Amino acid sequence: MRYYKQVLTVTMWEYRRFYKLKNELLGIIIMIIVFSLSYFVSKYALSGSKEKPEIAMLQDTDTLLIRMLSTSFEVKTLASSEYQPYIDNIKKLKKGIYLAQDGEGFVLQSWNKPGKMKQIKATLDEYSMEINRNKAGLPPETLQRILKAPEVKESYFIDPKTHDRKTLAYFFAGLMIMAVFLSFTYQFTAITGEKQLKITEQIISAIKPQVWMDGKILGIALTGLSSMLTYSVIGALGGILFFQFSGTPVSSILPYLHLPSILLYFVFTLIGILIWNAFMASVASVITDPNNSGKSSLMLLPLLFVLTAFLVIKEPDSGFSIFLSWFPLTSASAMPIRWAITEVSALEVCGSFLVLIGTFYFFRKLAAKIFHVSVLISGKEPSWKEIILLSRERI
Repeated sequence: MRYYKQVLTVTMWEYRRFYKLKNELLGIIIMIIVFSLSYFVSKYALSGSKEKPEIAMLQDTDTLLIRMLSTSFEVKTLASSEYQPYIDNIKKLKKGIYLAQDGEGFVLQSWNKPGKMKQIKATLDEYSMEINRNKAGLPPETLQRILKAPEVKESYFIDPKTHDRKTLAYFFAGLMIMAVFLSFTYQFTAITGEKQLKITEQIISAIKPQVWMDGKILGIALTGLSSMLTYSVIGALGGILFFQFSGTPVSSILPYLHLPSILLYFVFTLIGILIWNAFMASVASVITDPNNSGKSSLMLLPLLFVLTAFLVIKEPDSGFSIFLSWFPLTSASAMPIRWAITEVSALEVCGSFLVLIGTFYFFRKLAAKIFHVSVLISGKEPSWKEIILLSRERI
C-alpha cells in the first residue's frame, strides 16, 4: 500500500510539473482563433474563384471549341488586329490566357501556368476526340460504346469499409509519434536536469529507486496522453469548423470511424507510451552532460520504431506486418492499425498485448536498476559494458 501511495505522489508531481491545464486551454482558444481567421481569410481571398476565368481566342476559331470552353471559361473572341495588343496587355497586367489552334495542336500563351490548366487540357482532349470521331464517321453511341469502361462487380471477403479506416490508422500513428516525441522531451528535461542539480541523490535516500522511476514513467506518460487528448480536441474543433462552413454533412466522417479500433488503440498506445518512457528514462539516467553526450541520440530511437508502423498500412497481411504487430517495440502501433484495416483474430490481439505487458515490466525494472546506480556516479557516464552489468544486478 505504501508503494502505491508513493508512486501516486511522484506520478502527480511529475504530471503537474509538465502539464498545465491553463496553458493547454489557452492553446486551444488560440488555435480556434487561428483556424477561424484562416478560414475567413482564405474564403475572402478565394471569393472571386467562382467567376469563370477569361480565355481569349481568335474570331475564326471553331465554334464547337468555343462552345466547349464556355462551360468553364469566359471566352473572349479577338479580331486579328487585336491579337498583339492583347498579348502586350498580358505582359503588362501579368494575367490573361490566349489560346489558338495550330494545325492539329494548340498554342497557349499566358503570364504563368494557369490554375485551370488541367481543365483546359481536358476540354481540348474532348474537342480533339469529337473532331476525330466526326472525321471517322462514327455515330456518338458507337464511340461511347467503344470508350465505355467494362463493368466490374466487386466482391470482397473482408468488410470493404476497412479501406476507409486507413485514415483512422494514419491518425493513430500520428498521435503515437506525437506522444513519443513529447515523452522524449519531458523525460530528457526531467532526469538530466535533476542529475545536474544533484536533487535525486536526496530523493532516493527517502524512497526506493523503483518507486521514483515508476512515478516518473507514469507521470510523464500521463502528460503525453493529456497532450494527445488536447490536440485531439483541437482537431475535433477544426473538423467542426470545416463541416460548419463547408456545408459537408457530419455523417460523412462516420465511415472513417471504428469504435472497437479506437478503444483497442487507446489501450495499446497506453502500454506503448509506458514502454518508451521506461526506455527513455533508462537512457536519460546514464547521461551526465546532455550537451555533449553521445547517448542523447538514442532518445530519438523510439520514433524509428513508431514510424515503422506506417509500413503495416500498405500491406497489413504480409508476414513482415504480422511480425511488426507482435514485436513489442512496434506492436503498440502496428497491431491496432492491422485491427482497423484488416482481419485479425482475438488470439493475436491478446497475445500481442501480453507481450507488450511483459516488455513494459522488463523495461521498468531495467530503468530502475540503471537509474539506481548511475544517478550516484559522478564525473563520468557509465559505459555500455557497465550498463549491461548493472542490469544484471539485483536491487
